Amino acid sequence: MANQWEVFVMDLGELAEGKELELTIRTLNPGIHKYTYQRVKAEVSGTLDKFADRLQVRMGRGQLSDRKFSIRVIEQVQRMPARYL
Repeated sequence: MANQWEVFVMDLGELAEGKELELTIRTLNPGIHKYTYQRVKAEVSGTLDKFADRLQVRMGRGQLSDRKFSIRVIEQVQRMPARYL
C-alpha cells in the first residue's frame, strides 16, 4: 500500500525534481500516527507513476496546491545529535 505524505513549502520551486532533498513531511495515512512529522531525505517527481508514495503540497499559509507529486523517501534524518539520544 502506498503512503500518503504532505509537505509545506513557500514555493513549488523548493521541490526540485531529480535531486535528493531534505524535507519535513507528515503522514496522512489513517491511524494513530496520522499527522506525525518526519525529517527525511527524499526524491520527488511531478510524474505520479515514478514513485509509489504520494505527496500533497501545501503553501506557506496552508493553501492546498493543485499539483500532486510522487515521492521516494530515501532515509530519515536524525534531528537530535547522537550524544543526546
